[in-house]
Amino acid sequence: MEQGDIIGLIVSYIYAFGLLIAATLIQKWRGYPQEFTRKIVHIGAGSWIFGTLALFNHWYWGVVPMLTFIVFNYISYKFKLVKAMDLSDSSPGTVYFVASISLLLIVFWPRGQFWIAAAGVMAMTWGDAFAAILGRRFGRHPYFIGKHQRSYEGTTAMLLFAFTSILLTLTFSNTGLDPLQIIGFSLIISLVATFLEAASLSGLDNVLVPIGTSMSLYALISWPVSVPRLLLGLFISTAIGYLAYQRHSLSHSGVVGAIITGTLIFGFGGWVAGLTLIAFFVYSSILSKYKERRKNEVAADKFEKGSRRDIGQAFANGGPAALLAVFFFLYPDQAWIFAAFIGAMATSNADTWATELGVLSPHQPRMITSGKIVSPGTSGGITLMGSSAAAGGGLVIGLSVWAFIAARALLNGGPSWTSYWWVVPAGLLGGLLGTMFDSLLGATVQAMFTNPETGKETEKRVARNGVKNKFKRGLNFMDNDAVNFLSACMGAGVAAVFYLLIK
Repeated sequence: MEQGDIIGLIVSYIYAFGLLIAATLIQKWRGYPQEFTRKIVHIGAGSWIFGTLALFNHWYWGVVPMLTFIVFNYISYKFKLVKAMDLSDSSPGTVYFVASISLLLIVFWPRGQFWIAAAGVMAMTWGDAFAAILGRRFGRHPYFIGKHQRSYEGTTAMLLFAFTSILLTLTFSNTGLDPLQIIGFSLIISLVATFLEAASLSGLDNVLVPIGTSMSLYALISWPVSVPRLLLGLFISTAIGYLAYQRHSLSHSGVVGAIITGTLIFGFGGWVAGLTLIAFFVYSSILSKYKERRKNEVAADKFEKGSRRDIGQAFANGGPAALLAVFFFLYPDQAWIFAAFIGAMATSNADTWATELGVLSPHQPRMITSGKIVSPGTSGGITLMGSSAAAGGGLVIGLSVWAFIAARALLNGGPSWTSYWWVVPAGLLGGLLGTMFDSLLGATVQAMFTNPETGKETEKRVARNGVKNKFKRGLNFMDNDAVNFLSACMGAGVAAVFYLLIK
């Protein structure tokens, strides 16, 4: 141990206990609420990561104070020793936060990439603190993640402070990044941090935000990512999300989901993948509005969600495709991954077409498992019209991808577009079989409920009048979004297998 390490340990412990004493005195003398003083401790503790770098000569001594305070914070949480830091009903978020800082330092400091750990910690330190403070003070527009309330004002504060803190960290650190990369990476990972903070419950944001932000930054600097293409994808997906919101095709949260999935698909998948996503949103939005009043009269009480897609639907439909776009970026020589992407998008489109048009069928649907006649809109019920629409939806995605590939070949050269004939049957098969799998899940494991007043079966947990519906069958956690996600995965698998069989 060198002198710098000894001084670092002494100063670190003096700083930490001084911070706790100061927060306690502020709470006692000024009467500030515990939540406010808790955020003071939060900001002070997170910001000390730079003091750690400045004082210690060796990383393994630098993490000792952090490891010590994991134990101290847990004891304080358990027995409520420091009132300014622990709320009576709080989760062990202070324990999680210090543990996350320690882990990030252990991973990145020895590698000479301290700034990656610092960026993730700063996003949580400043972003989360001001999201809570300003959200409680100015939050007038709430939204809910599960049963937990958030506000758009607080989420906006999270984004702004996370972006600013990450930008400053990267600017004044020896990163080797150029200014465009610093700005682009700061914007992208601040969006990641904001989403993780909003979606995390029970104090898990103290783990997911710093670690998720740092790992996202590490991925961006490690992969040959095009920053302009990422930013262009962000701009285009934001514009599309805004237009879809104005047309009542997306909710507020649906816009966020569309931005995230769209940025990933554009940024990693390229123009063909991005245009395929646009095509899907255009097709699904048009059909969602087609004879909407008639569909509401026939089966509105059946469906869990309406035509205005939320973030769950955006992730369920676009999430598998977004992940496949990232994988294909990492392994561009594996064409079967691209085929899987087509199958996932085709399934999402085919399922939308089957639902939107199938419910208008003049013939009563039959349950896919038994052939029994059921009422329109019943999960697991299929009709010839709906199945034909599913095939058409998958086929259209296949044809759209082929057209985009042909346009790319004409503009930029490259492989002959005729060699990509297989994308058309891949879209058809992936979309049709993925949709059939969706119906099978709907008939067997999807959670279904009974309206106590009408006695009708429905996907909705709560009726329009606020009455809680009675659970009838299936798996309670298997909602419509989960079914759509699994179906998209099935369609992806079908298209990938088809490609491997013909090549």
